[in-house]
Amino acid sequence: MKKLTLLTVLTVTMVTTASANFSFMGDMMRDMTDAAKEMRTGATDGMKEMKSDTMDVAKEMKSEGIDTAKDIKSEGIDASKEMKDDVADEAKEEASKKEEKK
Repeated sequence: MKKLTLLTVLTVTMVTTASANFSFMGDMMRDMTDAAKEMRTGATDGMKEMKSDTMDVAKEMKSEGIDTAKDIKSEGIDASKEMKDDVADEAKEEASKKEEKK
């Protein structure tokens, strides 16, 4: 009877120890899985933020480019008008000088 009791106690101890070790490994795997999920979520969020920032920069560059082009066009038109006026004034002065010489 003592042998049977001793054998039973040893068997129960071994099963409990094996169960505890398996539980530890399961917890470790669960922790590693959770960490991997958090890393994936962080990387995904980072990529979304980078994409959003890139889109904002591209829109801003486009807007600034359009504004710059409008400014250049406006300045070109103004310069053209000024040149046209200057040429017209110069032609009038030349015509007046010719009239005075007659």
